[in-house]
Amino acid sequence: MNDHEILQGGNSNRVIKEANTVVRNMGAWSPFVHALLKYLTAAGFKESPVLIETIGDKERLTYFDGDVGNYPLKRYMQSDAILIESAQLLRRFHDLTQNFVFPVGIALQPPQQSMPAPEVICHNDFAPYNCIFQSGHLVGIIDFDTAAPGSRLWDLAYAAYRFVPLTNDSHALDCGWNPIPDRASRLKLFCDSYGLETDDRDKLIGMVRKRLQSLVEYMTKTASNLEHIPLYMDDLKYIADNQTRFTDAIKG
Repeated sequence: MNDHEILQGGNSNRVIKEANTVVRNMGAWSPFVHALLKYLTAAGFKESPVLIETIGDKERLTYFDGDVGNYPLKRYMQSDAILIESAQLLRRFHDLTQNFVFPVGIALQPPQQSMPAPEVICHNDFAPYNCIFQSGHLVGIIDFDTAAPGSRLWDLAYAAYRFVPLTNDSHALDCGWNPIPDRASRLKLFCDSYGLETDDRDKLIGMVRKRLQSLVEYMTKTASNLEHIPLYMDDLKYIADNQTRFTDAIKG
């Protein structure tokens, strides 16, 4: 086709837009992702891409028109309204995937560590840069390549880290947060909007630290995205220094 363009912002895949579709390379994990996307589509979940076809080693999906939440974030993407929408969307996704039957004998992306006991399907990279926004609202989730069975808290931890955000001041400014938000109040709003169970509120910040440490270990082991490690290490220290304050806010 003639009307195609290479979309920017992909971290691990080359994405080409053709008319109102996108074409991406497939991997060993793609059959699992395809089964998940078909399940979501059949269940009426409008916020995930629809699998149209596979062509050789490529897949064709529907294209979400709108803004991708790439850094630095646009001002409206930093609003409390978007924070609420992100938590509510992740909750709907988790609730829906409780009934997803894992296909036997299908590969996943290499895990960063042994996943917690499966409760739901985790997106595993639910962040603004994998979300689509239209008219000031969050309308879609993209890039399910690292999706896998796991715990709600595992997925929620990284989402909170990115959407609240639970980053130090320097990193927050680099990501477009100016002024820097009241992280404690936004963290509570995020947890309330998700409907996080009381028992899990004590565990969330510890899981955020575990999640980021797992990322650092994975990047070190695979020699991938090594430039991100210093940022994660700085944020790990910031979160550890504020763990009590954040946990008290979540429970407040």
